[in-house]
Amino acid sequence: MSIEEIFSFLIEHQRVESSKLKLDSDLCLDLGIDGDDFFELMEVFSEKFSVDLSNYLWYFHHGEEGWNFGALFFPPPNAQVPHIPLTPQSLCEAANKHSWPVVYPDHKLRKRRLDIDFNKYFFIGIAFVGVLIAVYKNAT
Repeated sequence: MSIEEIFSFLIEHQRVESSKLKLDSDLCLDLGIDGDDFFELMEVFSEKFSVDLSNYLWYFHHGEEGWNFGALFFPPPNAQVPHIPLTPQSLCEAANKHSWPVVYPDHKLRKRRLDIDFNKYFFIGIAFVGVLIAVYKNAT
């Protein structure tokens, strides 16, 4: 597997500008691939190059899709660990080994996603207040 094949894959799959591609370009920070796009990229990459991603930990490399209100109060997984750049060079290494080459540092994530719990309860609360207002308006 050559780096040119990885560059072609990124250009084709993510429409990355070839002028931005370097061996050490961080797919998230330098190329702007994040969230669902990153998840999809890794799924297609794994299938196309027969790479076992069972040891892949997304939260070291990128964030999730969209804006997370609860993350203002409780850090999501990617904010609980140091960022590890995922580069075309590391994709090339993975494709040649057919396994994930990154060795992650010891870390401990919270067992529960407090940011997601906060979002659920916050929006349930807003809906409840909306129902109370509607009931009050209909009663008067």
